[in-house]
Amino acid sequence: MKKLLVIFVCLAALAFAADESAGYALFDTTANEIQFPKGTANFDNFFKKLDTLVFEGQGKVRILHIGGSHIQADVISGRIREKLAMTYPAAAADRGFVFPYSAAKTNTPSSYSSVYKGKWTMSKNVLREIKKPLGLLGIAVSTEDPRAEFTIAINRYSPEPIWFYNRARLFGFAEGDVKPAIKLDSALIQGTLDSTSGSYVFELPRMADTLQVTFVWSDTTLQDSLSKAIADSLVQDSIRALDPKADSLYKIARDSVAKADSLAKLAKAPLDSIYQDSTMIPDSGAVDFHKYPRFTVSGILLENDNAGISYQSVGINGAKVTNYFAEPCPNFEKELEFLKPDLVVLAIGINDANVDHFDEKHFRATYDTLLTRIRNVSPNVPVIFTTNNDMYRKVKRRYVQHPNGKIASDAFKKLAEDYGGGVWDMFTLMGGLGSMSDWAKAGLAKNDKVHFTHAGYVFLGDMFFKAFQKAYYNHIAELPAEEPQKVPAKEEAPQNTADANISAEQAKVNK
Repeated sequence: MKKLLVIFVCLAALAFAADESAGYALFDTTANEIQFPKGTANFDNFFKKLDTLVFEGQGKVRILHIGGSHIQADVISGRIREKLAMTYPAAAADRGFVFPYSAAKTNTPSSYSSVYKGKWTMSKNVLREIKKPLGLLGIAVSTEDPRAEFTIAINRYSPEPIWFYNRARLFGFAEGDVKPAIKLDSALIQGTLDSTSGSYVFELPRMADTLQVTFVWSDTTLQDSLSKAIADSLVQDSIRALDPKADSLYKIARDSVAKADSLAKLAKAPLDSIYQDSTMIPDSGAVDFHKYPRFTVSGILLENDNAGISYQSVGINGAKVTNYFAEPCPNFEKELEFLKPDLVVLAIGINDANVDHFDEKHFRATYDTLLTRIRNVSPNVPVIFTTNNDMYRKVKRRYVQHPNGKIASDAFKKLAEDYGGGVWDMFTLMGGLGSMSDWAKAGLAKNDKVHFTHAGYVFLGDMFFKAFQKAYYNHIAELPAEEPQKVPAKEEAPQNTADANISAEQAKVNK
């Protein structure tokens, strides 16, 4: 019965996804499948673990999606995560890795919100000079500000609140006597330092869907006095910048925010902007932060013990495969150890191929290095490679077709063959060379003809989910038939009236 139910769910999901693609008949949706050049043997353990979750409601399946700007935006991966939760109700596990991207002055993944207070500096794996040791996420933020804190709301943009955690692991390190703490209700929860992994572990008394992190100096008196001095300075600077006719605190706050950023941003996300942008007004310069305790955050893992699917995304705008090597990201494997994914989806390559002469052999060699790092942690993890999308490049103020899309697509297929993995051919799905122009005309790609619009990313997320479901449905279809259940034999009828009377009396006794 369970098997029939799951097959029904899978077929319904496929039909639903097919309907979603009906409006885009211009594109080659017949190519929308995950190809397995060497078969699916390497995926057996993953599918079995998924079976245990779907059929029995037990276990946790962890999927890691790594890429560049397409994945930092988390629209494709977010759509897949959402579809998995919708298709398998009560199968949403924990949210996994998150990060205060707003403090790094870059876009937060679309699936959650991130706001901050205080002054922060950023380091990430795509910069020429990387000042901090980075980990799995490829980004870090540091602060010496006594007011510093950040808040991440993981259900902020979810249709329904389904993501919760009661255990957090904050990866980072202190320079000086300062520790991170989590604000929950009216309590301040201190973490336990795990020096081996370079992380702080927090156990919460209840489930939560908002993470508010602050930092506590050992010298709390100094921290409080500096915070007050900065606050007083900000107020004075704000008042001096205002119209002398200002007569309300609301106008002070409003004009202070406008000074730090645009009213357009305020209108778009008023709560986030008022909270974070009002703290960005330059202070009077009286405080030198460089002599105070500093803390660096490189990632936060939010977990619970619920059974389900944990679909996590890692992406940095502009990232290449080499940006996840040991030199820029020395703690990549150490942080990945706490995830140990059951499946990895690799979607890095668009920036590697955006060159005049694409070296396919070198590209595959870089992937060999990255996969070695991943398999040092999860030796038998199966991999799905996502080919690059078609793209254009700007030459003398004109956008022209970039010829490397097909070459890169072939390189991904060879990688899938080498590693016994799968490949989702997004390049062919789009329509091949030059198709990005059609996507732009359809409102699915941006004017740069490299990135997609929100609708385009949603469509791609739907297509990947459909291809994933098809692969899983094929696995279910090949499962051995269940043994028919034996029906207990009926009891023999009494031989005579006396026996019948005895049986009736016995039945009364049994009652």
